[in-house]
Amino acid sequence: MTNFNGASCLSKTLIFLSIISKSAFGLEVPDNALESYVGDFSALREKGVVRVLVSGDMGFYHIENGKPKGILAEQIYYFDQELKLRDPLLRVKVIPVERSELLSALNQGRGDIAVANLTVTKEREQLVDFSIPIRSDIDELLVTNHSTPLITDITQLQGKEVWLKQNSSYISSVHTVNKQLEQNGMVPIYIHLLNNNIQDLELLDLIKRGKITATIVDSHKLELWGNLEQDIRIHKDLAFRHNADIAWAIRKNNPQLKAKIDQYLQDSKQGTLLGNVIDNRYLESTSWMNRASNPMQNEKRDKLEKLFMVYGEKFEIDWFILLAMAFQESGLDNSKISHRGAVGIMQVMPKTAKDWYVDIDNVYDLENNIHAGSKYLRFIYDRYFDLPEILDIDKIHFSLAAYNAGPAKIRRMRVLAAKQGFDPNKWFNHVEVLGFKYE
Repeated sequence: MTNFNGASCLSKTLIFLSIISKSAFGLEVPDNALESYVGDFSALREKGVVRVLVSGDMGFYHIENGKPKGILAEQIYYFDQELKLRDPLLRVKVIPVERSELLSALNQGRGDIAVANLTVTKEREQLVDFSIPIRSDIDELLVTNHSTPLITDITQLQGKEVWLKQNSSYISSVHTVNKQLEQNGMVPIYIHLLNNNIQDLELLDLIKRGKITATIVDSHKLELWGNLEQDIRIHKDLAFRHNADIAWAIRKNNPQLKAKIDQYLQDSKQGTLLGNVIDNRYLESTSWMNRASNPMQNEKRDKLEKLFMVYGEKFEIDWFILLAMAFQESGLDNSKISHRGAVGIMQVMPKTAKDWYVDIDNVYDLENNIHAGSKYLRFIYDRYFDLPEILDIDKIHFSLAAYNAGPAKIRRMRVLAAKQGFDPNKWFNHVEVLGFKYE
């Protein structure tokens, strides 16, 4: 039996489970989300929609209880309100994309603005235009575990290793430092490239757990995540980039839209009354972070872990996937009954539980419900998606989506994806996109 695992961390699993359906995201996704078009503000006004591309970033844009939260989420909300004051029929619609896709999606006309803590760099300015800065004086700081001595001089960086996302602005900053090291006859910093979908906060968690030794993070993020400093070392005396600007990105040659954004940001950027009010909601309290990043770290999780481990091992499924799925389906509430009749912590349909491929009695019982849900997920994986043309990680994605939406629907979406030029064997940015249209 193929081993059904591969989720790199719990938070990534939760993110995936949250975006299986657009309703779970708590976002308004345009009916024409698949339609690509470009145009300045006058053209967007005719369509009645300004599309904002976002990417998850804890504390800035994350999902809590099915709703978007964070500093950027609130900035987008107030931008929407500002536009509606002048034109009640105009609205902002949010479209989530992978971080690596932000600028390409913008230029392809899949969105009109990209709002995602984007540092203004020379490389990016060749591709897009930027608004006035929403944040300034940002430093890119080295972060390590506490066992690393404090680094205050560039010479201490020679031969070090650092883990960075593939498309991050930090890479060019390290290249600049490496040139200085090489000019002085020193060994450059070695860069380990990571998947763009991992968040900076996840990198800090990997440092805390000893999986990697160093990364680079913007100073304003570290300020927001300040309660982590007891577990990591932030080297504040040595910045890879000084006084950087963070801004919203737009396509080139969109002066009308840029003017609208700049006008709004003048009154909402860092240091303004509105900007400070929004920032302080997240800087003055870390309770939001505990709720958003650790939704299952409580007594309920401790009691359930053993059961998920048992059935994860039985069906060769990463038990983190089962736990995350249960959280998404029911909030870990075994008394929950949906309007469709799905019951329990895994939201199992009693009819499905009675079918030959599950055959578990009394799914109102907690353990039986976990048993049935795990067995059904395993069946979906083996029956529909354990195919040589599908990568292992996509087999997991398809199986989770089918558990939520039904195997027949996912099969139809794959057929439709192929007809529309998408890869039917890939979930993210391919079959997943059809979910917006297929609902």
